[in-house]
Amino acid sequence: MIQSSSLAGRMKEIRMNRGRVLGRSAGLVLAATALTIGSASISSAAAAANTATASCSTTGAKGSSKTTFTPGEIHATMPVTLTVTDTSADGHHVRVRYLSRSDPGTITRWSWHALHNGNGTTLVYPTTARHEYGIVNMGVEVARFEGSTLLNSCTDWAF
Repeated sequence: MIQSSSLAGRMKEIRMNRGRVLGRSAGLVLAATALTIGSASISSAAAAANTATASCSTTGAKGSSKTTFTPGEIHATMPVTLTVTDTSADGHHVRVRYLSRSDPGTITRWSWHALHNGNGTTLVYPTTARHEYGIVNMGVEVARFEGSTLLNSCTDWAF
């Protein structure tokens, strides 16, 4: 017959060992999951994604658009990052917007995104783009504004 104090000690030992085994199992599962996720993203990135960049500078502002796309998939939703920097202490604000050209050649000028924080500041704006006729070229328009009046601007296309 097992005495009560040794039974309590044995139960404590079993709980501790079970915790170690479960901890090791969880660690292995997490490690395997991380390995699988890492492998998937590496092969996925290596398989298809390309980045198209357009950038330009004008008096008081510079900016860019970066579009991630898969060649041949012009109708897909594409991740886009717009960036604009105010480069002049002139009291004006700057804006950036995405430009896209669809399959029949139509240019779409997307919404403006404004930066009012002054000289030396940068706005980074992540978004997505999709057009019913597909996107075959990606661009950016960067501008300096006084209120709602466009003072000067520049455009650039990735292709």
